[in-house]
Amino acid sequence: MRDWSTASFSSREWPIVLSVATLLIILRSAVFVFWPQSYFDSDQAIHGLMAKHIAELRAFPVFMYGQSYLLAVEAWLAAPFFVVAGASVATLKLPLLIINIAVTLLLLRIFCREVGLKPALALLATIFFVLPAPGTATQLVEASGENIEPFLYIVLIWLTRNRPNWCGLILGVGFLNREFTIYGLAALLTVEAAHGVLFTREGIVRRLRMLRTTAEVWLLVTWLKQYSSAAGPGTSLADLYVATPDNVRELLNRVCIDPRTMPAAVWAGLSTHLPKLFGMTPQPLVEYGIDSGARQGLPWGFLLLAGIGGIAIVRIAMTIAGERRWRAEYDPCAYLALVGLFSFGAYTLLRCGVIGIMRYELLSLIGATGLAAWYLRIERVRMIATLWVALTIAWALGTSAGHARLWAEYLTHPPTGVKLLVIRQLESRGIHYAYADYWLAYYIAFLTNERIVVHSTDLSRIVEYRRIVDAHRSEAVRILRSPCPGGHQVFTGVYFCPP
Repeated sequence: MRDWSTASFSSREWPIVLSVATLLIILRSAVFVFWPQSYFDSDQAIHGLMAKHIAELRAFPVFMYGQSYLLAVEAWLAAPFFVVAGASVATLKLPLLIINIAVTLLLLRIFCREVGLKPALALLATIFFVLPAPGTATQLVEASGENIEPFLYIVLIWLTRNRPNWCGLILGVGFLNREFTIYGLAALLTVEAAHGVLFTREGIVRRLRMLRTTAEVWLLVTWLKQYSSAAGPGTSLADLYVATPDNVRELLNRVCIDPRTMPAAVWAGLSTHLPKLFGMTPQPLVEYGIDSGARQGLPWGFLLLAGIGGIAIVRIAMTIAGERRWRAEYDPCAYLALVGLFSFGAYTLLRCGVIGIMRYELLSLIGATGLAAWYLRIERVRMIATLWVALTIAWALGTSAGHARLWAEYLTHPPTGVKLLVIRQLESRGIHYAYADYWLAYYIAFLTNERIVVHSTDLSRIVEYRRIVDAHRSEAVRILRSPCPGGHQVFTGVYFCPP
């Protein structure tokens, strides 16, 4: 096995692999970064407005505007880019693109240095994160404050596992940013318990130091929250639209256990969720909220997933049973695979049978990279390895086809975007103030760089917008999706009405 799959980290392949991985990530993300109509909404616009207010020194948000959980990491990361290059969808999402590249490079580092794979095979193992289908790829650069960051925290928790203060810092920030980071802690504790080091004196001290730092992060953020701009410039916690839970209560509120629903939920996760997550279900991209007429997926694509996963799991189990010992290079693979398993388990078993939206279970992607690296490390039969590699390449070609169709559409006849048409109509009429529903309001405000201020009439996250628009009520319009007395249709399904 070592002759064909393993090599030193300093192999000449390494720079090529880094370049290929970075290029693939840019290609699968660029449409969503540089074409704002492709995949952007008011949830993402809120993070953009937060970053703009930070860059202008107008606000100091700790959490997402309008709530007391979901740490405002993305807004603070984007703010320096806004200072340098201005506020836009591209500058908002550029830090997320960088995080995608960083996660990939760290995975490649782990698979080469700790697992011992050749760089080319390490890249093959990461392909499930590097090149998902468009419907999943867009989630990884969605500026919603929650999707890509757990991937980075998960990898960093492993890399800092023997540095408890750093590990505790990452865990603390990660959990406050998105609760799913806890799967990394659970996987780490499982690996250490299996090795018998968790409950040794040294192991206990190490994890207590880690948790102490995590608690210190929690206390610091709790203190800072009291002085934060909770609902936009000039606000505090008292201005929240509704009372919102913190991260722990938010996590507990989502847990629902009903043993009767578990078998059906697991089957739904395996037969429906995973084929969609890994881009094998034939679907139009519009079903993922992407403004496109293209499609993704392969007929019977789930068979590819079954083959890739089934071969890997069976061969890993056979190798461990045959060797009757555990090698150190299995540890990072097991850690990542456990993260994916815990994520999938919580998604299917702790929701009373309800299969939620995809972004609640993205970490199976990183679990798949761990499983793939593990398989490539242990496989000794070239014929089986060749079959597995062929199936994986076929999967990658299938997901690439969706990206190729999307690129062809956006390079030749990109969609205009309904919300962009609304902005054009407002600008052509010289309208600078409006009332609208949530999904129009903050999208318009951010895309116009707040030249048009729109108060959200159903879910207000920025308090000052109401005051500003009310003060200019005589100049404002109300944007509706149905006819109204005294109003007029600007195009199909959109009406400008008296305020």
